[in-house]
Amino acid sequence: MENCEGKRIPFSFFVSLLHEIASIPARTTTTRLHRTITSSSHSPRAVVDRWIKALKGHYSPLPRGTTASVLRLLFPEDDTERKYNLQETRLAQHLGQCLDSSTVFTGGATKLRSWCKDSASGCLGEELVKYAVPGTENNIGPKSLQEIDGLLDELASTSLFSDKSFHEAHLSSTKRSKISILRTLYDALPPTDAAYVTQIILKDLRPLLYSPPAMTTSHVLLDYNMNSKQVLTKEQFMKAWDPSGSMIKMYRMRASLDEAAMNFEAGGTLVPARPRWGVSVEVPKSAKGRSPLHALELLNSGGPVWAETKYDGERAQIHVHFCEDGEMQIAIFSKSKRDSTLDRTAVHPIVKEALAGLGGQDIILDAEMVAFSDERNAIDEFWRIRGLIARTAQGARAGILSGKGEYHDSQPLDSCPSLHSNSSSTMSALHLALVFFDVLLIGNASLLNTPYAIRRSMLESVVQEIPCRAIIAERTLVSSGPDVGLEKAAKKLREVWARRIVECKEGLVLKSEESTYADWRLPWVKLKKDYVPGYGDTIDLVVVAALWDKDRGRELRVSPSTLTTFYVGVLGNSSQIAVDPTVKPHFMVYFTASYGLSREQLEEFNFWIKADALDTSTSRSSDELAYSYTMLQTLPKPTVFVRNPILVELCGAGFTKSLRSKYYELRFPRITKLFRLSERSLTECLTLRGLQTIAYESVGREARDADRYKDLDEWAKCLWGKRQLSEQEKAQIEEKSLKRQRTREEWEFKFENVDLQRSRSGKRRREDVETSP
Repeated sequence: MENCEGKRIPFSFFVSLLHEIASIPARTTTTRLHRTITSSSHSPRAVVDRWIKALKGHYSPLPRGTTASVLRLLFPEDDTERKYNLQETRLAQHLGQCLDSSTVFTGGATKLRSWCKDSASGCLGEELVKYAVPGTENNIGPKSLQEIDGLLDELASTSLFSDKSFHEAHLSSTKRSKISILRTLYDALPPTDAAYVTQIILKDLRPLLYSPPAMTTSHVLLDYNMNSKQVLTKEQFMKAWDPSGSMIKMYRMRASLDEAAMNFEAGGTLVPARPRWGVSVEVPKSAKGRSPLHALELLNSGGPVWAETKYDGERAQIHVHFCEDGEMQIAIFSKSKRDSTLDRTAVHPIVKEALAGLGGQDIILDAEMVAFSDERNAIDEFWRIRGLIARTAQGARAGILSGKGEYHDSQPLDSCPSLHSNSSSTMSALHLALVFFDVLLIGNASLLNTPYAIRRSMLESVVQEIPCRAIIAERTLVSSGPDVGLEKAAKKLREVWARRIVECKEGLVLKSEESTYADWRLPWVKLKKDYVPGYGDTIDLVVVAALWDKDRGRELRVSPSTLTTFYVGVLGNSSQIAVDPTVKPHFMVYFTASYGLSREQLEEFNFWIKADALDTSTSRSSDELAYSYTMLQTLPKPTVFVRNPILVELCGAGFTKSLRSKYYELRFPRITKLFRLSERSLTECLTLRGLQTIAYESVGREARDADRYKDLDEWAKCLWGKRQLSEQEKAQIEEKSLKRQRTREEWEFKFENVDLQRSRSGKRRREDVETSP
């Protein structure tokens, strides 16, 4: 029922919840032993419990829609349907205009037009408060919770990336501009409320709720860690809001805040808790297998275990609804729950053909969208997908990924392996394909609680494979049940994994036949070679520059004074240096690394860099650097350069190419070692040609064959009789076959050693298990 006007919930009351969570003191690493005492009264969950009690005491019965409004505002990053197309710089410029006539902000707020996220706190919401009229920070604002939520709906209607329902709700005849909506939104809003609204628009409350506990690099990195402040999760809030559990049960079936809220307000009886066409299902997290034995120990339930090939593509959760006229209506969601239906129109015909025999029942499928090469008759590299989507997408994102790479401060480089694989002739032989690996719903029957063995059988019965277009994931039985010991199963798994590495596949996913979807007792277990300590692709390069990255900085809870992201350089003029040692080394800089170092190592690395740094905000002479460089223009501008490059060891998960870059780089690069100049010479930095050669071999190509063949698999075409082979070519094919066999045996031996070390250490099952999306 409708509430009277006096029952409107002030937005400031909601802000009081946020402010109290933000006020919870951070624990230093030396006080973690008191965690139990602290969490009893000073934890986000305890704060939420008190706030909900006060909310119901003052405003009950709550206005309809309150649950959804609170969820969307408290967890804006999961509000996937509303997009605002506003990042810090653009929003700061708008706010500099919108606050010019405000009664709670001073005229100095116009300075926000030139605000930079790398300065001061790095948080636009926090910067906003600095321009507050003294004494207004804690005022109670005139707007209600629902008014703010409604204005954000209107703001979302100005973005093409928002769900179409927001555009339909705000007709063009009454549509206002972003500036006009923002003026209304911020009008008379108290500074503290305005700060939180700002971060809600930016979809990131972290810098206000869980701000850096200290400003100095050494203090924040050495005395605190990422667990120093407890983070409120959606699940914790839902359990507090709805102790019956119906809301969280629905969210696990439909990963939509609105669906969960609507079901709760209907008394939990509106619809059965099962997946629904057009609403994404949460992607389960997988455990990381640190060795074959470790992976199997996580699934040691006595049931059969399968090793599915992990394909290098983009997750696609495919929803199909049959209309009354028999036409298929398709919706596709990415891993992040974004509606990417229009982005992936190229695979719609594949879905329709693969499900042609389904018989009119709604269905939800899990698949991997991959790039497929007709020339190779095989799945191609991951980075190819980007160009294919740009070429075939419709809607707001169509074509946004196109463009050529550009570099600034260019200098002559040594010649590199041919990169003609980027050519239009090669692209014309590529197309998108789908690899199906799970089924979540058929008709009205949810399969989320159905064992994997049955889901796989149903998948094979409903999906019709289409050569080169629709594929069902390959799998191998590695353990048939309780009669097979762990050691025997581990031996089989080592053989399968080594074969997949030689075939240049991304890895494996282990699944127990008994496991349900998102089963925390028997999780999916990912096996990738870089998960095994020391077995990723490792190379030595140099760091030449650094900056504070917003996302990594907030993950680490450090301020912009801490450098978190490092620009990696590859030696580009080694042949010139060999001829003339007085020539400055020239580094090609086209990717960065933000992970790998412990907090202690990161603190030390910050000290090294700052002791030898040149600030990019001031003019500098190229003579101040002991090297020259070429930098990809799509990289953000670094804040500091180092006068003398620092040699580092990097580990990654294979190789890829970034948007508009011509060269291969490490995928998911992590810095694993730092070297002082006295320990390792800069001449040990890998050359550009050397890196490309290693990358070619890693992805299943060879640099020496690049000018004659698209990749190594073209050799296979010769075997299929597409042309006659010379004796030299036959010998080369035999050599390559023997090389692959040796590589497979080497990996089996490596994995056996890792398992042996694990057995000797006495480690078992679930200790220090990490998960990944």
